[in-house]
This record gives sequence, structure tokens and C-alpha cells, in this order.
Amino acid sequence: MSKAAPDLAHLSAATREQLLLSDAERIHIIAAGAWLPLRHAKTALTKFEELLTHPKVTRMPCYLLVGPSYSGKTSILERFLDLHPPDLSPDQETTQCPVVMVDAPPQPDLSEFYAGILDALMAPYKPTSPKHEKLSQVKRLFRELGVKILIIDEIHHLIAGSLNRQREFRNALKSLSNMTKVSIVASGIEEAYNAFAADSQMSSRFVPIEMPRWSANGDLGEVLMTLERRMPLKKPSGLHMPGLMMAILARSEGTLGDICDLIKAAAIEAIRNGTEQISEQGLSRLDWVPPSKRKMYRRAP
Repeated sequence: MSKAAPDLAHLSAATREQLLLSDAERIHIIAAGAWLPLRHAKTALTKFEELLTHPKVTRMPCYLLVGPSYSGKTSILERFLDLHPPDLSPDQETTQCPVVMVDAPPQPDLSEFYAGILDALMAPYKPTSPKHEKLSQVKRLFRELGVKILIIDEIHHLIAGSLNRQREFRNALKSLSNMTKVSIVASGIEEAYNAFAADSQMSSRFVPIEMPRWSANGDLGEVLMTLERRMPLKKPSGLHMPGLMMAILARSEGTLGDICDLIKAAAIEAIRNGTEQISEQGLSRLDWVPPSKRKMYRRAP
């Protein structure tokens, strides 16, 4: 009597094909991770897409993407950047670069900020040039390259400087958007609110998009089912079931990045030990340090 084929309804079609790969190859796929088309991420991307076709007005619309550390903000921004790479088509007289992404400098230093933009545009410049010369070059390149959106990650670094430096940096952002008619998408942890709250024009100009906080509900269940469909395990785990959901939530402490990392670690272990599924028992035996304890370790002398 032939052995019954396993029920693979828990996997997407693409993931089912990955079961034909070796254990090492499946582990590599899991460790590499992939873009997760979650509802909140698609909503944010849709809003960013609308900025690309927005008419040039006196005050261009801007967004502030806010959420805890490791909640998926940078993944959303990088996904949007990947969807809109520079157009190097020979049909174009000049390269078009609709989206530019930079990290905010560790402190509100405008010269360093403009240098970061020029680096992102791969433009040559003199590091010792005064900030007004770098700004002039940024404005010229934005116009020549057709830049429509400037993404600034880690914007909470703005509050690392003095009040005068913060004010200067905020005013420079407003001025840059006004002069170039470029929309700005800023991103950071909750302290980013403080970076903008001191300026009523900034807080009204940047519409907040908040990353969700995960709890044991249907939204988290949807995330877990999406993750399970993409984990090449031969047996269903039922990650969205109440018991396993609560175990995942407790160990990850509810941050999306840690939820994904925990499940990836559990899936890799399930391949190595041959169980081919994630269980509460497997999670309990997993060598995993929760985020709160990692913070304690970092504070230790």
C-alpha cells in the first residue's frame, strides 16, 4: 500500500515547490526571509504611490511613518524604493530617479544630511564644501533627475541635537520640500513625534501612519497564516490557532520583526530535528532571548 501524500494546503503554490529542495536549501530560504504583503504595509505603499502622481503644489503632502523599533518600517520603505528604482533607459535623455532614500544623520547636521542625499544619488561632491553649496547641488539634481519623493529613515535622530539645531533642521526640511516640490516620507520610532511636535507647521504637514501593535486577534492570525504559507515545512503547524498564537506572542513580545524571527528560528529547527512543523513544545525548547532581556543585556556593564 502506497504512503499517502502529505496535505500541503497550508502552503502557497510557490512554497510547495520548495519542498523538493534539500534541507540546507530550505533553511537558506527561510533565513533569507522575503517581503510579506501584509495589510498595513500595502496600505502604506498605496499612500506613497499616490505621492508620485500628486500635482506640484505650494505645500507638498508628506507622511511620518511611526512605530516601535523592529516593527517593519524600514522594510516597507525599502520595498517602495525597490518598486521605483532609477530609470536607466537609453530612451531617456537623463536618468530618472523618482525616489531617494537616506538615513537621518545621528545628529541634526545639515551638511551631513545633504551629503547623505548626494551619496544616495551617487553624485560627486567635496565633503568640505559648505552646506549651502551642497544644498544647491541637491536642488539641481532633484530637478534634473525628476525626484518626487525623499525618504528619510531614523528621523528621531533629530531630537539628539540642541533646540536650535532641531529648529534649523526642521526649517530646512520644510524649505527643501517647498523649493523642490518634493514630498518627504519620514520614518522613526515614537520619539519621532517629539521631533515634529515642537513645530505646528511640521506636525500638520506630516500626516502620521502608525505601525500596528500586535495582540491576540484576527489581525495577528492573518499575519501568522501568511507566514505559515511561506515556510517550506512538510506538516501544517496551525500558527494562527489560539494556543500557538499566544505562545508566539509571549516569546516575541508582540513586535513584528521578532515575531518573524522567532517563527523563522522555529521553522529552521523543525527542519533540522525532522518534526517539519512548529509546535508549542518546540517553541518552549527553542534557544531564544526575548527583546526585553536583550535590552537588559545591552545595559549591563
